[in-house]
Amino acid sequence: MTDSTTRAPAVTEPGTTRGTPRARVVLASTAGIFVESLDWSVYGLAAPYFATQIFPGADQTAARLGAYAVFAAGFVARPLGSFLMGRVTDVRGRRTGLTVSVALIAVGSLLIAAAPTYAVAGLGAAGLVLVARLLQGIAMGGEVATAATYVVEVAPPDRRHRYGAFAYSGDAFGTLGATIVLAVLLAAMGTSGVENGGWRIAFVVAGLCGVLAFWIRRGVPESEVFTRAKEAGHEPAWPLVREHAPRMALAFALTIGSTIGVYFGSIYLPQFAAHSGRLTESEATGQQTIALVALILAMITSGFLADRFGPLALIRVGFTAAAVLTLPLMLGFLAGAVPYVVAAPAFTICIGLQLGVTPVAGARLFPVPIRAVALGIPAALAISLFGGTFLFVAEWLVSRGHIGLVAGYVTLGLTISAVGSWLVSYRLLYSVDTLAGTAAGSSVEQPTD
Repeated sequence: MTDSTTRAPAVTEPGTTRGTPRARVVLASTAGIFVESLDWSVYGLAAPYFATQIFPGADQTAARLGAYAVFAAGFVARPLGSFLMGRVTDVRGRRTGLTVSVALIAVGSLLIAAAPTYAVAGLGAAGLVLVARLLQGIAMGGEVATAATYVVEVAPPDRRHRYGAFAYSGDAFGTLGATIVLAVLLAAMGTSGVENGGWRIAFVVAGLCGVLAFWIRRGVPESEVFTRAKEAGHEPAWPLVREHAPRMALAFALTIGSTIGVYFGSIYLPQFAAHSGRLTESEATGQQTIALVALILAMITSGFLADRFGPLALIRVGFTAAAVLTLPLMLGFLAGAVPYVVAAPAFTICIGLQLGVTPVAGARLFPVPIRAVALGIPAALAISLFGGTFLFVAEWLVSRGHIGLVAGYVTLGLTISAVGSWLVSYRLLYSVDTLAGTAAGSSVEQPTD
């Protein structure tokens, strides 16, 4: 490829916002991702407890199906959200994108907390919850790309990937936080108390955390990289997006393994263990805490390693190791040869090695004017198509007596991403302040910028 790159004026520390306290960058990015994961997960965990109050149905099963259908609707909204939030971020600014996304998901949680029951409002109750989930889906559709874009452009070059790793570890912390909130409510109120209105407290907690994250994000400065691009007159242009379609395909491929790995490793594994008959779901859920802690530690460690050895090394090792080890680990568990307490953390460590690094590296596949939208659209599509459907696909395979194929399906997704990770080279990664063009800002492999 020929280099048609137009560069912004050089600054003392390219890709950073001068005078920005480092803690604020990490806190703003992490707080938003934590809150959006918390709010998103609270719905999935609390749905069995509020379904009969909000959704119509002759029995509990029918009401739960309605609740889960609305949960799925949030995934349908994510590609639309990636476009809308990407446009906001690329046109109005990175800080605007950060605040709007977290505000939408907080509003969604507070709407659900205040939703009338089916006995009071009929289908209007379910309709309000649906609107709230669509708002949250739009917010989640833009969060990955928006946060990655901000970290890439604001963090110091020699700490860029550890900042990103801390930020994206907020996703695992959010899932863990939602689990803790529901566990506390169940311990304090009992199942009947949570079903009879206690579930609203979980959404209030999630919504108030969103308000706090909104306040934190409002206080961060705009990316100087974005500001200079605006001053230079560079606006998002669809010809530039189309020019980068091959890179968007790579971002799509990388996200497939990430989203399948996350839903399998952090959410579905306890059910997988219960279906195997080797453990009860409560036993597996108890041991799952170890897997979640391993995931968080692997994500944070990978950020430091990526700053030292380069992001692609961690992305390739993480995806390749996961693709190679998933079948032996899970089939070994099913056969009784590998304990769950070994198989689950080993899997999440492999996933974590790339999870905190991939979005930040992926943002550098695109120049400044289209960075958020060009990364957000393929990422949201992959999450909707493969993450949003994973629980259904896994349960369907189990219901057909093919539990081993669940591990095979996970391996397939990880293999696609592993291949994609080897197709990405440092020559494809733009310098952080690149404004336009189809060639990367640097022609040699570098571990930082």
